This record gives sequence, C-alpha cells and structure tokens, in this order.
Amino acid sequence: MIWFIFIIAALTVLVSGQRLTRAADQLAEVTGLSHGFIGVILLGLVTSLPELVSTVSAVLFCNAPNLGLGNIFGSNAANLAILAFLDLAVIRQINQARHNLNEENQLTAYLSLIIMSLALMGLASRGFWHILHLDLFSLIIAAVYIIGLQKLHRFQTPDKLIDDAAPPAAAEKATIPAELRRSLMINAGVIVAAAMTLATSAEHIATSTGWGTTFVGNSLLAIATSLPEIVVTFSAVRMGSFAMAAGNIFGSNIFNIAILAVADLFFFRSSLFAAASPGQSLIAAIGLLMTGLYLFVGRYASERKLAGRWPVDSLLVVGVYLFSLYAIFTLP
Repeated sequence: MIWFIFIIAALTVLVSGQRLTRAADQLAEVTGLSHGFIGVILLGLVTSLPELVSTVSAVLFCNAPNLGLGNIFGSNAANLAILAFLDLAVIRQINQARHNLNEENQLTAYLSLIIMSLALMGLASRGFWHILHLDLFSLIIAAVYIIGLQKLHRFQTPDKLIDDAAPPAAAEKATIPAELRRSLMINAGVIVAAAMTLATSAEHIATSTGWGTTFVGNSLLAIATSLPEIVVTFSAVRMGSFAMAAGNIFGSNIFNIAILAVADLFFFRSSLFAAASPGQSLIAAIGLLMTGLYLFVGRYASERKLAGRWPVDSLLVVGVYLFSLYAIFTLP
C-alpha cells in the first residue's frame, strides 16, 4: 500500500510540475522580464518545489535528516544524469549539436560548483561551527545563493536597460491574468501536498525495507522529486536547445543546495550537517564530479563513441551516477 501511495504522489508531482512549468513560462512572457533570468529563478524554483517541500517535511515532520539530505544531493546527481541520458537517448536521434553550453550555462555551472563545495565543507565540519542550531555553512550557502543570483541577473541582462526605454515600468504595469494566477496557485498547492506525501511514504519505505533513509533519499525520493526537471529538460532537448536544458538543470541544482539552509532552519534538534551519514559526503562529492565533467565536456566536447553509437562522455556521466547509487546502497 505504501508503494502505491508513493507512486501516486510521484505521478501527481509529474503532472502538476509540468503544468506549473508551463504557467511559469507564460508568466515570463506576461511580465516581460528576462527569459533567461526567469528560467534560472522561477523555473529553477518551480521544478525544485518538490525537493523543497519534501526535504523540509522530512526534517520537520519525519525527523529524518538523512532522508532530506539524500533528497537534495541525490536530486542534484539525478538531474545531471538526466542530461547525459537524454544525450544518449534523444539528442543522437534528432542529430542535434551536443554539449553546447553557452556562457550563461557555464556561469551557472560554476556557481553550482561553488555552492555544492560549501555544502560538502558543511558535511565535513559536521556542525562544528553553528549559531544556536543553525550551521554556519547554511548561512554562507544562503548568502552565496543570493549574491550568485544577483551576478547571474547582471550577466544575463547587461544591455537591457540600455536597449529598452523603460523596462522596469513595463514590468510593473504588466497584469497577470486571473487564470494564470489560479494555475500557479493550484498546481503549486498540489505539488506541496504531493511532496509531503512523498517524504512521509519514503520514510515508511526506508523503515519497512531496511534500505535506510540515506539510500531511499538518494534514490527513490530524489528521482521522484526530480520528475519536473525531467519534463522540462526533455522538452528543451526536443526543441533543440541543449543549452536551455542545461540551464534548467544547473539552476535547479543551485536552488536545491540553497534548500539545505531552509531545512537546517527547521531542524531544531541540532545542525542538519551534524546529523548527516558518511554516505552524504560521497554523493555530494559525486555531484561535484559530474558538474566538473559537464564543464570540461562543454568546453572540450569529445566525439568519441562506443560501438559507433554511444557518446563516451555521456556514458561516463551515467556510469558515475549508477556507481553512486551502488555505493550508497552498500555503505553502512
């Protein structure tokens, strides 16, 4: 029964996440704001909403910090594996140029490396530096996230204020249709409820199967909450924009790490990082490795293929992800 509930909640996240993403795209058009900036901020937030709700629910209601941590680090690794899998399964079929990371993607990926490194440092320090129950690295992550978004906004719209007569005024006067507001609110509410159900059912699955909250968080829960990213990334790839797909993934990964600061705020027992199992450091480091691989491949794309069909670099990324799942499962 618990598996049935988990699957239904995951499918609900998938459907509502797809609808909410379309509504967010319409909002970008209505407000006239930078489409790239909205893509990183709004779509990154929208597609990461399940991670936010399920992670906070795991630490606040289920008292399962490793379930929440695993959800974040596992989702980041799963998101990157999504790009590699789509490269193997989709891009090859539509003869699209591979790994075309633009400068905006690279800047977002570098910011992802920085904020993920801070999270790994927090795991290594195990709550040694904290203010009350809030870890010092949670505060640093929150600050870096805000500063990083400001830098991204300036990078993405450097000429907008020069080319447009009065864009701020235009954005202020933009009227959001009632139907669009209703769609945003309803689908966001459905995702919140479904994500809370995912966290609760995942905790029961971890207990009943004996797999542990670390593995369940990094695998089942992480993949389930990454369903909106899968939908958006697949759509972007089908449209012929690997750069757009990569932007959504890296933007979501940045927001996911920022969720740790929010979750730490609601974990009153101690610092969230202090309660982490050793396996969390491994999956966080693997997320760093996969991001670094994408940056390297994006700059020096390899055309080598296995059996003349499968890109070697994408196979490597998928292999690293599968190894991470095996390693988390076998670790005590």
